[in-house]
Amino acid sequence: MDPDPSSSLLIIGLALIASAFFSGMEIAFVSANRLQLELDSKTSWQGRILTHLSARTKLFIATMLVGNNLALVFCGLESGALVSHGIFGVSDWTEAAQPILVLAVQTLITTLIILVVAEFIPKALFHSNANFWLKFFAVPLVAVHYLLVLPGLLVVGLSNFSIRLVGRSTGSDEDEEQLGATDLDHFIREMSGRMEPEQELEHELQIMQNALEFNKVLARDCLIPRNEVVAVDVEAPLEEVRELFISKGLSKIVVYRGDIDQTIGYVHSKDLFKNPKSIKAILHPTFVVPEPMPADDVLKRFKQRKRHLAIVVDEFGGTSGILTMEDIMEQLIGDIEDEHDKEELIEEALEAGKWRFSARLDVEDLNGQFGIRLPLNDAYETLGGLVIHYTEDIPEAGYTLALDGFNIEVEEVSGNKVQTVILHVISE
Repeated sequence: MDPDPSSSLLIIGLALIASAFFSGMEIAFVSANRLQLELDSKTSWQGRILTHLSARTKLFIATMLVGNNLALVFCGLESGALVSHGIFGVSDWTEAAQPILVLAVQTLITTLIILVVAEFIPKALFHSNANFWLKFFAVPLVAVHYLLVLPGLLVVGLSNFSIRLVGRSTGSDEDEEQLGATDLDHFIREMSGRMEPEQELEHELQIMQNALEFNKVLARDCLIPRNEVVAVDVEAPLEEVRELFISKGLSKIVVYRGDIDQTIGYVHSKDLFKNPKSIKAILHPTFVVPEPMPADDVLKRFKQRKRHLAIVVDEFGGTSGILTMEDIMEQLIGDIEDEHDKEELIEEALEAGKWRFSARLDVEDLNGQFGIRLPLNDAYETLGGLVIHYTEDIPEAGYTLALDGFNIEVEEVSGNKVQTVILHVISE
């Protein structure tokens, strides 16, 4: 008697669902943010279950693979029977040819169905929100895991034995489960993705994100540029130094001999209370760093040499600017305001699509913050640099630079430096 096609279809459907479940759980477990799992374990029972399972990564993946393979075996057996009796059972093919056709059709149809229904769709779906699906299926997941734990242990043991035979280390679950920078970055991106565009990351999350990206920050990214450095000649009278400290509101002033490319140190405002005879008597040494030096290396040098100010030089040895410990720390924790921070960068909305900006503002930051698309180029970083790059000159106040979709009016110029601009987005 031929098998009932409906029962075969039911078994195939259940097997495909089971295979989709195991495939999805496997990719979700591999893609899940481990830091988020650790945080969930403190707030929910699902999180505690998942943390327990993740403590033995190899065993968990092995049980998922065992379950998936069992589901595929049942699917293959029933699909073979269904194809054989349901499609060719009443045909006129010879008995010799029929098994070959059955095998060919079974392989083609079953493979296509399994790839789409039990592999591609569940993996794409579960990968997109791995932590959510792990928590959603926590109960059936732990039940199936313990149901298949014995064959899973056998698979892990055989795989470890095979790896050792070729002279390779099998590692440990503890090594795999260490939280790393990738997990933290993944967690921060998930948190920022849930926020509205106008919302800002919480200060603690912003610090973590800055710390992750700190190894990409170079000395040139956080220096005080040459044209803004307040400096004095070593032969200048002390009265001139006092007036500079009072007028500029600074705590440190760079000292040079001849010109600013020949810096020899700096003086601190508190040293003036010692009634020195000359600048040389209160001169503090600095050290030189190149523009491409990573900021974390500069920070190490500050600590090793117990210095507070460094001179940043370009490839030709000229002074690009100065760098202090405070400048580097601001890359990690944001702006550090003190009694000497007086300049505020202007970001003023004048009307719809029109703003007044300080020329020192970063072009890429403005694009992200205001949703505009100012052109980016390695030749400049700031609005002032953009204007000078396209005009190839220091424009006068009132000059308007026309770009594709933008008009940038130079509002204020001081010496050879653009101070403020008016940015107008042209509606199409």
